[in-house]
Amino acid sequence: MPPWLNFTLLVIVILVQLIGFFGLFLVFFPGLTVIWIGQLAWAVSTGFNHEHEVWQFVLTIAIFMINTILMIGGSLVDNVFMAGSAAKQGAKWWVILISWVVMVVVSIFLTPVVGLLAAVVSLFVIEWIRSRDYKKAFKSSGSMVIGVGSSALVRLVIAIVMIGLWVIWVVVL
Repeated sequence: MPPWLNFTLLVIVILVQLIGFFGLFLVFFPGLTVIWIGQLAWAVSTGFNHEHEVWQFVLTIAIFMINTILMIGGSLVDNVFMAGSAAKQGAKWWVILISWVVMVVVSIFLTPVVGLLAAVVSLFVIEWIRSRDYKKAFKSSGSMVIGVGSSALVRLVIAIVMIGLWVIWVVVL
């Protein structure tokens, strides 16, 4: 690959990863997946460093596999944290499932932020009706909000690790 094309691809991959990273601040933007797609493009274009030494090729494959696992785990963390925190406060799983459905439907027709708000409100209302205890319903819905915030923080850390590993791959390997 000519040096100018390699540099152009490097700039594009960096931009894609920055879009993925800053996209994590948006609700429902698959930032980790976008970062991973940028890294996949780099991996394919460089042949996973197969023209380098064997140890460099092996480490390149290992870094890509680690980042793939991080991307998948990070993509699932939202659901686990959001549902788990609400369930710990006594919300029933079927109520959490209904709030997820509400979130997806509202997000499609309005915005993801409104969808998230609708999920919290629907969880509160259903739990209030079910338990007849607004304090318990407030705890469940409040813990869902904390779960969303916690998962956002975890995804940011995962993104930093993924990008850091990729920088090692590009600079060192």
